Amino acid sequence: MPGAAEPSLEGRDIELVLATFDECGFEAEFIMQPFERHARTYTDRQDFDAIATVPLHWRLPGYSTSAYIWYQNGAFYNHSRVGPIERLTDLAGLDVVTFREGVDVLGISDNVPEFASLTEIADQTIHSRLLFMGRVDAILADGFVVAEVNRRIFNKKRRGESWPSQSDAFRFAPIFNPAPHKMVFRNPAFAAAFDQCFDDLRQSGVIGLINQKYIDKYQNVLRFRYLGR
Repeated sequence: MPGAAEPSLEGRDIELVLATFDECGFEAEFIMQPFERHARTYTDRQDFDAIATVPLHWRLPGYSTSAYIWYQNGAFYNHSRVGPIERLTDLAGLDVVTFREGVDVLGISDNVPEFASLTEIADQTIHSRLLFMGRVDAILADGFVVAEVNRRIFNKKRRGESWPSQSDAFRFAPIFNPAPHKMVFRNPAFAAAFDQCFDDLRQSGVIGLINQKYIDKYQNVLRFRYLGR
């Protein structure tokens, strides 16, 4: 995911894992895969020793760590056109886009009939472009990730493109509960070591600084509503 875990080994998620591995003295080779496919690969292939970004309630083969990262899914919307959006019911009658398997992950299958439309698309840059062009009213996804995708699109905006309008004001509403994610290791000793190293880094302030580095620069749009920051 943009800003979270990328092939360049950059992002909030991967930096938290790398810092913890460094504290533990672990070395690893990382293979990036789309969410959910990574779980199938880990389950099917014994040559993978661990898996990151696993929802806390998932049960996979091996030994789970405690949560090391929280994601905050919500509604990212153009406040100049719709809103305010403060709860799921405020999306009634709106056109909404979310990530692949988003309906199941977010637990909103009962709400889908209330939307004007809901589309699942894997490529999150398409989400933002649809929002900018007014083709959808809201994105249901992690607020920080959407903000990061938006920044990259703004930076590459071509001269003459009229979207988004200068008057558009985008906002984020954390309409879902924060989602904790863990790692799972085949070796129980590695899982225990990861937890201890992470706790040491948290107490020394390193974990807080990594989160601050990535999240705080988007407070103008997240409005201090992303994980309470």
